[in-house]
Amino acid sequence: MRTKSGLLPNISGVDTAKGIAMTGGTVAAYKQVLSMFSKDAEDRMPFFQALPKADDMGAFVTQVHALKSVSASVGAAELSERAAALEAAGKAGDVAFIQENLTVFAECLSELIKNIRLSLAQDDHEYQDVTYSPAPISHSLLFHELAETLKSQNASEVDRILDELNQKPLDSNARETVDKISDEVLLAEYAKAAEILDGFFKQGAVNR
Repeated sequence: MRTKSGLLPNISGVDTAKGIAMTGGTVAAYKQVLSMFSKDAEDRMPFFQALPKADDMGAFVTQVHALKSVSASVGAAELSERAAALEAAGKAGDVAFIQENLTVFAECLSELIKNIRLSLAQDDHEYQDVTYSPAPISHSLLFHELAETLKSQNASEVDRILDELNQKPLDSNARETVDKISDEVLLAEYAKAAEILDGFFKQGAVNR
């Protein structure tokens, strides 16, 4: 696919054509999502740099689940598959598998972040071919974290994620969804809040 400055640079480990199709169909939209993905993924790197303790396993599963979904949406299938395997191991309490595979996963994630940033740095022109609000997809990791914490009814984590989402530049649909979820959480109606979020996912605003 061509942009004003030529072909989108190749990104090692990423099917960019698939990523473009999954994130709005334009190079400009895709690049915005990639930029947010690389930042969010880097923020979560500490979760993958040491073997999680038993008490931290739930948070670990939440993090790899989010990365599994979002990395698939940007076209990083191999990383998504590795995350899926770690998620399954976390849910099963398979510490040996996590210990054996976590370092490689962290290295792959770090390499992907580096490759994305190198690609984006090659072309920093502004594109005029899209009117696009990246908020629902770019904050997809947070929405997936929220889904997991609502299931576990971890009140402090739910509040933390909602606070973080409220500080983001969400579009009107995402903002309304967060407000509705917040109202239900105040009443400790976690199941209703989860239903609202599930409806948001089904709208296609965030890739699952």
